[in-house]
Amino acid sequence: MSIPNVKRTIVNLWSAIIHRPVATFTVGALVGLVFFAIFYGLDIVNPTNTNWIWQGITHDTAQHQLGWEFYRADSTGGIINGLAYPVGLSAIFMDVIPLLAIIFKPFSAILPSNFQYFGLWGLLCYLLMGGLSALLLRRIWLKVNSNNRPKLIWQYLFIVAGSLIFVLSPMVMARSFYHPALAGQWLILLGFLLILDSPKVKHWRNLIFIWSVVLAMTVLIHPYFLPMMGVLMVLSVVRYWPMLQGKSSLRWVKAVAIIAISGAMSLVAFGLMGGFSQGAGSEVHDLEEKGFNLLSFVNPGGYSVIPAFPNRSTSPETMMWLGLGVLAMLLLSAWMWRGNYRRSWRNLCGLIRQHRGQLIVAAVFCLLLLIFAIGVRVDLGPITLLQYSVPDKIYELWSAFRASAREAWPFYYATILAIIYWFCCGIKKQLVSEQRQKLPMVIVLALCICVALQSVDILCSPNAQAKYQGFRGIANRSAEFTPLDLDGIIGGQLHLVALNEGFRGDQSGTYVIGRTALQYGLTLNTGFFARVPDEINSDIKTWRERLINNDMTNDNLGDYLFFTTDDNLANRLADNYQITKVDKYYFIGVI
Repeated sequence: MSIPNVKRTIVNLWSAIIHRPVATFTVGALVGLVFFAIFYGLDIVNPTNTNWIWQGITHDTAQHQLGWEFYRADSTGGIINGLAYPVGLSAIFMDVIPLLAIIFKPFSAILPSNFQYFGLWGLLCYLLMGGLSALLLRRIWLKVNSNNRPKLIWQYLFIVAGSLIFVLSPMVMARSFYHPALAGQWLILLGFLLILDSPKVKHWRNLIFIWSVVLAMTVLIHPYFLPMMGVLMVLSVVRYWPMLQGKSSLRWVKAVAIIAISGAMSLVAFGLMGGFSQGAGSEVHDLEEKGFNLLSFVNPGGYSVIPAFPNRSTSPETMMWLGLGVLAMLLLSAWMWRGNYRRSWRNLCGLIRQHRGQLIVAAVFCLLLLIFAIGVRVDLGPITLLQYSVPDKIYELWSAFRASAREAWPFYYATILAIIYWFCCGIKKQLVSEQRQKLPMVIVLALCICVALQSVDILCSPNAQAKYQGFRGIANRSAEFTPLDLDGIIGGQLHLVALNEGFRGDQSGTYVIGRTALQYGLTLNTGFFARVPDEINSDIKTWRERLINNDMTNDNLGDYLFFTTDDNLANRLADNYQITKVDKYYFIGVI
């Protein structure tokens, strides 16, 4: 082969690669990687570095690492045998990201003793957030530029700038290494892509397989994502409806089968991890405080350079700030589309008439998800518009998703995508036909200006700055939560029992006592778990009464090591038992 032919082959191959979606995904993933490395640092990805986890700034991450270490030490299926002893605790209720836990568990024997995967998970979330958003942005770009073929460099600049908006999502930032599983919001973008690509699926059974895998994976990341992804699955089936063959009744059977079987697979995955073993509902009933606020998209909540305005709820779960850059695009789009609203409305009405049945089904399920997200109190900023009650059984089940505002996340990301598309179309509408060759350049420059505003707004915000400073050098710090030295107290006991009824809410205490239990090979009855079985709370009362009544045998004290942080209880038991204080904890043994 001659040198010119070789060059031509290489050029053609390179051209084929960079035009493929995988190249787009890679570019978006690189945006996520660069941001992660700058903002959090890559040291926390080291699987043998766990000191950074045992810090106050990581909040719930320490709970999840504790759950993983107990799960690794002794588990049966999805049940952690060493926690909530003797009942056991589902790994789901320690938020260990079961999808990763069940992957790494078989390798426990060869993994380092101080192994962690939460840093890797955080990096993966940013890679997928960037990559999947890039694929969605590519579709917007091709749609807007359908009548011409601009230079590829403009497309990739558009994708880099646009994917940065998603990588900078305040909701992902707020939950990264605070509640790591919930940083997996890339699942929502994956759901959007599946909706768009549903018509490409060759057979309806293939759609069952795809959504069964996705929903099972969803529940093994975090059950909070299940209602969102369930609705996205329904929208996928609605979009697939024209592809279904047969009479109307048969098409309905197939559509219902896709939804029912896929949903059932997610429940099977949840059940296999022990999710149904500890009842339903929630121990905390504050559904009113954690619902979606109708002004959540425009209330900064600490993630903007502009101050937040008063909110009816003080919960940070209601924060869904779009960002000044996205809001600027929205306002500019509204201005660019002036004079065209009536025509656009007529076109929309025509589209609704054409696909009325499908759109009605889609609208109903979206409305149900929105109602679920809002909760039992409808708030508009600081004002309550409506508060209503539901039957106790429904409230109990609803409270299992007590931070129901999170269920509005799909609307948040769909809004951003819609604004970007509307913005690009608005620019296209402003350019006369002679200027259309400049359209790609104008779109990219305009988007870059808005993204620069978005970046300054979010990265210079108080919450982002606090997080950035908190993670500077965190991997090299010593742990804040360290095990207690019980060498003079432990004498063959097998179980560590908290006597405080309120120890369930002692977050930092759980980290210290939990690490102590692991170090000495003990089980732990209660602590900062997502859910504590009712039997455990009954056992705590029984143990307290027996200790107070001096109704304990040497065998009991030989197997169980009791502790409390209650000064009055410790003083009350001092006459009959040996009390040893370590840090703030009183340990109870034989005199």
